[in-house]
Amino acid sequence: MSSQQILPSETIIHRYGSSLAGKTILITGVSGDSIAGELAIQLSAAAPHLLILSARAEERVTPVIEKIKSIAPSVNTRFLKMDLGDMSSIRKAVETLHDIPKIDHLACVAGVMATPYGTTKDGFETQFGVNYLANFLLVKLLLPKVRAAGAGSSIIIVASSAARSGKVHFEDVGFSEGKTYDPLVAYNQSNAARVLFVKALAEKLGDQGIRVFSIDPGAVQSGLQRHFTPEFQAMVAGAMASGGLVDLDGRPIEMPPWTTKSEGAATIITGMIDPTIQGHNGAFLHNNAVANDELNSHTRNHDNQVKLWELSEQMLHEPFAV
Repeated sequence: MSSQQILPSETIIHRYGSSLAGKTILITGVSGDSIAGELAIQLSAAAPHLLILSARAEERVTPVIEKIKSIAPSVNTRFLKMDLGDMSSIRKAVETLHDIPKIDHLACVAGVMATPYGTTKDGFETQFGVNYLANFLLVKLLLPKVRAAGAGSSIIIVASSAARSGKVHFEDVGFSEGKTYDPLVAYNQSNAARVLFVKALAEKLGDQGIRVFSIDPGAVQSGLQRHFTPEFQAMVAGAMASGGLVDLDGRPIEMPPWTTKSEGAATIITGMIDPTIQGHNGAFLHNNAVANDELNSHTRNHDNQVKLWELSEQMLHEPFAV
């Protein structure tokens, strides 16, 4: 395995992008100010057949589509309306894809960060619901289309370095209906859940040839930080200055440098197509390399992976049989 490198997306596309030609790719969380939007633009250079770009509102996606049309006019684009805070919206969105026989790559990039306490339409704590449970349901519903694409297809779940400090509070994922809620603890939990889900999914898929990875895109300034209060920003700045952050196991966490959206999107593309990591399915990727050693003992624990899958099925009131 190569060591970690911060690279622009263009480098990954240059190395391996030929495998994306003619493919159908679905990306969630697309907007003009997001890693997902940058990902779509970068992927368009590799001549995919269709980019399905998902967001809550079409106006968020429009500038990305216009950019793609200007640089890659032969690439087809399609807006997919989907609200990850509403499970019925996810189901309806998937139903509109009835004419799409296969999805070669599914990139679940959408998310929220450090939001005030709230719940989704279905009553789930917002960050757990949007960042994790929505992906669990979306992957379940789209897995037949990804499977139809055959070996080399991928499911990529964008997480965060926050997974290193996080754990799933199995007895109280909703923080006692907000009574014990802390925005950062909830964000960390949702990212730990994303990592646990990917590891469980990879194990269940076995040797079917579907690539599954969770991603730390690095410290990218984007619309994700819109809920940062001045107090929260001051706390983060203080932690960065003191180097005082530790993971769940007490290991020091080195604060990463700010990176560009292109550099953040690069590790997603690595997960999709880099042939050098295909023997590490289910891994956590950071800076374009396998980084399982960065994970804490909670997210590496197999029992927790199984427990989360079962809890997710219970919360959604339906099984997810792979």
